[in-house]
Amino acid sequence: MRLRLLLVPLACLVVAVILQTTLFSRFSFVTPDLVLLVIILLATTDLPREGVLVMAFSGGLVVDMLGSTALGLRAAVFTVIGYVAVKTAHRVDIGPLATALWVAALTLAGVALFLVIGTLFGQGGLVSTGIGRRLIFVPLSNLVLSFVVAPLMNRLISGKVRALL
Repeated sequence: MRLRLLLVPLACLVVAVILQTTLFSRFSFVTPDLVLLVIILLATTDLPREGVLVMAFSGGLVVDMLGSTALGLRAAVFTVIGYVAVKTAHRVDIGPLATALWVAALTLAGVALFLVIGTLFGQGGLVSTGIGRRLIFVPLSNLVLSFVVAPLMNRLISGKVRALL
């Protein structure tokens, strides 16, 4: 059981990184942030809090290394959002709609934080084009995907679906 709590979240994170950096980066109309979605939803599983934060930092660092942003930028943002997710996960254990809205709110906070910190570090976040599209469509995409991904991750990692469905 302990090995399952390590390998399955790691596999989910690797699949999210691969899909985000290869498949979804080619399409402009589909804009989920799968790595951020997986990190947020890891807080609803039986993975220990420290494990969620390690996965958040590691996932952000890998995305930073594969992308063109400053190294550590996404790692910092994903770790902050992972921490907020861990602290607030007990409040959304009431159903799939609450979970989806929570995912959308944390994704919006993550995108906004990434834009602000990116601007501070010279990445052109707030002065780039398409800021409105990113602030609207990324949280909405994660909201829709959370209805499928949340029960699947809980079933794979915890072996049960906890009040999410």
